[in-house]
Amino acid sequence: MKRSISSLALAGLMLLSAAGAAQAHRTWLLPQTAHINVAAGGKPSLVSIDAVASEELFEYENALQLDRLLILGPDGRPVAAEPVVAARNRTSFDIKLEQPGTYRISNTAESAFASYKLGGETKRWRGKPADLAGQIPAEAQDVQVTRSWMLSETFVSKERAGLPSAQPSSVGLALQALTPVTDLSDGDSVRLRLLLDGKPLPDASVTVLRGGSRYRYKLGELTLKTDAQGELNISWPEAGRYWLGLGHEVAASADQPAKRYRYSATFEVLPK
Repeated sequence: MKRSISSLALAGLMLLSAAGAAQAHRTWLLPQTAHINVAAGGKPSLVSIDAVASEELFEYENALQLDRLLILGPDGRPVAAEPVVAARNRTSFDIKLEQPGTYRISNTAESAFASYKLGGETKRWRGKPADLAGQIPAEAQDVQVTRSWMLSETFVSKERAGLPSAQPSSVGLALQALTPVTDLSDGDSVRLRLLLDGKPLPDASVTVLRGGSRYRYKLGELTLKTDAQGELNISWPEAGRYWLGLGHEVAASADQPAKRYRYSATFEVLPK
């Protein structure tokens, strides 16, 4: 059975992390607006995106490194970002919206962590997965490896709010929109499907937060569960900018390292 949000007084969230860890940074891509209407014959529109990692939602704290930025136009083809500008507390770029429809903006980051014993001493290494093999000595013992994937997304539409193109990669967590996710107003709802390695992810815990917690005294969060088909329904009861996040972990096996997946997306909901 799909679940809807009946009330949201949403603020701070603890990211999924190791037990006992302090509040972690959330990653987010935030457009200046999620939907643009252009008069007939108008020029292509520009929309600005900020990429940030922060403890306080939608507060500019640390610039997010754009490891693999991908912008897909309404036709599924890649769109180039305008020159990326990196400051200390944000990374920003513009997108030229040539076509009507919905654009998917994504940033993917991959990392690897390894611990092992060498000469009776525990060693640790963290870096890019491609560098892992060359960093662990052949004589190392008790080698433990964790691979991590993190995907941050947002969506912007021009004139017509359609369904965004699918992510081209089937590795890790992904979101499939079953209804439009832009040009939203309070009282509207969206239906989403969560995927893991291209397959529906049932019974997954998903957290949704509304921004602006610094202006509210009441803190809270909402956790939803995907159904057997990996789907959930979110009804937006009030205007604001929202952050959706989830994580998933897979234990190591005899021939596979442990895997850690993280996903986040932002949405804009306007007043009616």
